[in-house]
Amino acid sequence: MRQIFDRVQFLVGNENVITNMKRVPVLPLFSPKVLDFLSDLSCKIMEDSQAKQYPDVISIAFWLRRAHMKKVSETYRSQAQKIGRGMAFHIAPSNIPVQFVVSLVYALTAGNASVVRVSDKNFPQINIFCQKINELLNGKWKDFKPYICVIRYGHDVNITQYLTNICDVRLIWGGDNTVNSIRNIAVPPRCIDLGFADRYSIAVFDSEAILHGDKRKIAEAFYNDTYFVDQNACSSPRIIVWLGKNISKSKEIFWNELEKIVKRKYSLNPISASNKLLNTALFAAIHDDSREVKNNNYIVRLEVKKLSEDIMDYKENAGYFFEYNADSIIELIPILKKKCQTVVFIGNIENEIRETISNYGLRGVDRIVPVGNGTNISFVWDGLDLPNVLSRQIGKH
Repeated sequence: MRQIFDRVQFLVGNENVITNMKRVPVLPLFSPKVLDFLSDLSCKIMEDSQAKQYPDVISIAFWLRRAHMKKVSETYRSQAQKIGRGMAFHIAPSNIPVQFVVSLVYALTAGNASVVRVSDKNFPQINIFCQKINELLNGKWKDFKPYICVIRYGHDVNITQYLTNICDVRLIWGGDNTVNSIRNIAVPPRCIDLGFADRYSIAVFDSEAILHGDKRKIAEAFYNDTYFVDQNACSSPRIIVWLGKNISKSKEIFWNELEKIVKRKYSLNPISASNKLLNTALFAAIHDDSREVKNNNYIVRLEVKKLSEDIMDYKENAGYFFEYNADSIIELIPILKKKCQTVVFIGNIENEIRETISNYGLRGVDRIVPVGNGTNISFVWDGLDLPNVLSRQIGKH
């Protein structure tokens, strides 16, 4: 065991925290103790000058504020008696630095202690959160030390095996390959194993709503859903489906407005620019009816004549979008598959989208949200009500 911990970098906690975690008492669902701790963490982040340089860090801190968490907890107040399952072991994704905090919060509010493995990439956002957590745990929150451990280690099967053997919940964030690789390590018989694998999301725009809406606000909202996270989030739209009678005019207005924002706010990585060019060539070689539309490399659009089932095999980041003009929402059915997570919409079309999913018994789509809400954090994710999944219910006759 000593050799295992020699290969682990501890950002929060230490080996004693891990070895003792199986004896830590579980907490009730949305325990006041947990909510108080998260509120203090939110305040510390909000007051930090370095944190203010990173919008994603501030966004998480805002999500953690007391008023919001109290409001969420009240929606679970009527639940039967629920408490944590024990220890949660998290494998955080490598492409979204702050996701490890979100996963940690899911487990803590469900009453569980947590060991979180973060990416080996040296993201400053990870360091900021770990520093503030340590300040709390070494100060007024010393009695909360047994509940949190944040670690970093390489692709070491033995370490992952050890942590899996002692956990009661395992949360794996990443692509299909990551989830499949980790799942080669079997969990204990009563452990809950959750894999958050590759997903994609789409946008459905009513052209009339673009023409008669606030163009700048719509473009800003779409920017937040996409460029803000470099389209790394599974909830970032990659396909835009246009509906209505004024599609051409709406497209011109929307993309011109978005381009102004992108040029002002976004920094395009040269490698991403090259990848977009390559991806377009690969897609066009198979789909000769596609057409590339771009003024520059900040926004690359591929107009397609049909929504083929392989379209997401060619997804790319950094402002890369497929576009399709539809006469009806029914035409979306080929891409509303199990891997489709979120539909972002503009216009009065939400009910029609929901009815299509229900009437045709589609297995895809876990969220339908207005533009600008695609990357909002929710306690219901990938169709799972996580406070309920990560806790256990004490039944009665």
